[in-house]
Amino acid sequence: MRSSTTAALALPVFSCMFASLSGQTLETETARLMPAHVFEAAGNLEYQFSADGRETAVPLAFAYGLANTWELVVEPVPFTAIRPAAAFGTSGIGDIEVTVVHRWLDESGARPAFAFAGEIKVPTAESRLIGTDKTDYSAYLIASKRVRRLDFHANLGYTFFGKPAGLVVRNVVDFAFAAMWDAGDRTKLFAEVVGNTAASSGGDGNPAAPEVSGGEVAGTVGIGRVMSRTLFVSLGMSVDNNGAILLRPAFTLRVH
Repeated sequence: MRSSTTAALALPVFSCMFASLSGQTLETETARLMPAHVFEAAGNLEYQFSADGRETAVPLAFAYGLANTWELVVEPVPFTAIRPAAAFGTSGIGDIEVTVVHRWLDESGARPAFAFAGEIKVPTAESRLIGTDKTDYSAYLIASKRVRRLDFHANLGYTFFGKPAGLVVRNVVDFAFAAMWDAGDRTKLFAEVVGNTAASSGGDGNPAAPEVSGGEVAGTVGIGRVMSRTLFVSLGMSVDNNGAILLRPAFTLRVH
């Protein structure tokens, strides 16, 4: 049986090893970047269902520490399937997001760590039901603060949407707040709220282009487990303001 002293030492070790997991397990970005020259690969299986239909996606994320305060993240979606309840569906590849994150202020005392992120969405999706076929640009301010066993992360962002032909869209404000709790030497519990203002001028979204959504807010709860020094797995469940439920099993693999 592991002694209490060993467990107490393991807790901060595993917390530091997977400090950037909130950016992969959840939607909220974190100011806890990976060390230089460390690589992470993450994958999710997202299954969402509601009265309006079902969606399945397999988003991936590949992150690399360019330096101790710079990180590059590439997020392709090799498969997406959208099955509306009252219309024909589609499947195919999704868009690719490329993000550069820079931490410009370290955490100190009561002050959180602060980072800035710039993101570009490359329109690789072939179906209008999956993507808009236009390039989007986003900028985020990120704050992270640890209070004992709780790690808090907050984001405030702004997205400049490309203008799809035949649709009226507007730029949106994005926000996110997440907390991760070290429930043991290897177990993490997490919760998150993310949302955005309406991209559709009508406020209710556009059924011909679901990515051009109305205003949305979603809450997530989940649990994660450090399986080894390189592998973390998690399971999350989200519910949004439209009543859609999302299940998300995920993994993160770190390579030094």
